[in-house]
Amino acid sequence: MSMRALAQDEERVAFWRRHTVSGIVLCEVLPAIIAVRTLTIDPPRAGLVLAVAAVVAATAPLLALIPVDRLVRHPRGRLFFDAWEAAGIALVTAFCLLDGGVDSPYVLFLFVLLAHAALAYPPVGVALAGSTILVGYLGVGLGVGGAPADDVLVGALALAVATATCAFASANHQRAYQRTAAYARQVALLAERDGLTGALNHRTFHERLRTEAARTTADRPLSLLLVDVDEFKTVNDSLGHLAGDAVLRLVGETLAGLTRSEDVSGRLGGDEFALLLPDTDLSEATGIAERLVASVRTTAAPYAATVSVGAATVTWGDAVGLQAAADAAVYRAKRSGRNRVCVPPAASDGPRSATLTPSGR
Repeated sequence: MSMRALAQDEERVAFWRRHTVSGIVLCEVLPAIIAVRTLTIDPPRAGLVLAVAAVVAATAPLLALIPVDRLVRHPRGRLFFDAWEAAGIALVTAFCLLDGGVDSPYVLFLFVLLAHAALAYPPVGVALAGSTILVGYLGVGLGVGGAPADDVLVGALALAVATATCAFASANHQRAYQRTAAYARQVALLAERDGLTGALNHRTFHERLRTEAARTTADRPLSLLLVDVDEFKTVNDSLGHLAGDAVLRLVGETLAGLTRSEDVSGRLGGDEFALLLPDTDLSEATGIAERLVASVRTTAAPYAATVSVGAATVTWGDAVGLQAAADAAVYRAKRSGRNRVCVPPAASDGPRSATLTPSGR
């Protein structure tokens, strides 16, 4: 079965950074507690216990150097965290052995490790960690001796119940996270889209416009169509706002039907739309605009609605100039009788002269 990465988004990556920090803190705190107790009561093999605790505390800060971001995004990155968890269980089990077995208070640290695993691992991972802890506990209880069998059994049952509880909590956490992530994606999508037409809203469209303009070169021209619904107020006044909304949806659907995967359609506000066409020269853009005008004229015929379109092209990264040229073109279409495609006034000698270059010609 293939492994899944521990994190699929930035929020989850940030979570694993915090979880790693908490793990490092545990690697400092638990040895410190063990060292203080050892120095206080001076148990047998105190020197060995102190030495192991010192090594753990001294090396734990090195874990801050691990590339958490890369590990949690890689399907096999979880193996590192699994190994870290296993090492922690082995160390606590060893401290229990050195301190007299399951009667040692260090047994409680096994529950701490289980709780820490439940904060991050999926239910299966928590169950595996709990099973490993349980095996270690039984090994200490049966191997060292000294503790009544009934006491060992009660401790084992307590660990089993704790494992089941933590796995259940992990499942709830995972489901809650997945729901929250889905809601966040939905909210982000809604924040980018116009609620009526599904096209990008004003802010998001202009972000894409600036991005695409920055990529524009002489070999990769960028065209913009600005679309204005003709006499839209008349449609609203004579047929009602529901009819006006229907016209806007038709225009949005028509734009979406004309787009390639790299094209971007947006509603700029009111009855104004736009279509961004990367890697498209003015001749191709005007052809698309003509199809748009013809399609709207047909589909919106019951509402007697048409559109005017202004087309412009740049061959360098001038988003402001591109929009200004397309604005001039759409106003020209309005003045020329509407229901048509126009290029900027400077293009009176032919459509290609509407292409903006760094020299402005």
